Order: sequence, then C-alpha cells, then structure tokens
Amino acid sequence: MDMLNERERDIITKRHLEEPPLTLEALSAKYSISKERVRQLESRAMQKLQTSIKKEAKAIGYGS
Repeated sequence: MDMLNERERDIITKRHLEEPPLTLEALSAKYSISKERVRQLESRAMQKLQTSIKKEAKAIGYGS
C-alpha cells in the first residue's frame, strides 16, 4: 500500500481491514469531507492498488 497517500491508506484500512469497518459517514466526519468524496477517494485508492498488483503480476510473469 506504499503507492497510497496517508488518507487513502487510512480509508482503505478503516473501510476494509478493520472490524467493524467504518462507514462513509464516520470517515466523512473524521476528514470533514462529504461521504461522496470519501467514496471517490476509496475508489481511486482501490484502482491504484489494482494497477500495482497487475504490474507486479506481470513483472513476475503471472498471467502471461
């Protein structure tokens, strides 16, 4: 998760890796941004992670 900035990393961690996961509402309050903005940041972070995983897989020859 090194490619993510601190806020993106925190959102992904709190939404997907913690029990119970935090809601968009809770994270929007923490960062003083809208729930929609949290969702956008989460989506962008997930795309960054997916791209990184695909690059790593290609580098080691997986999926060729």
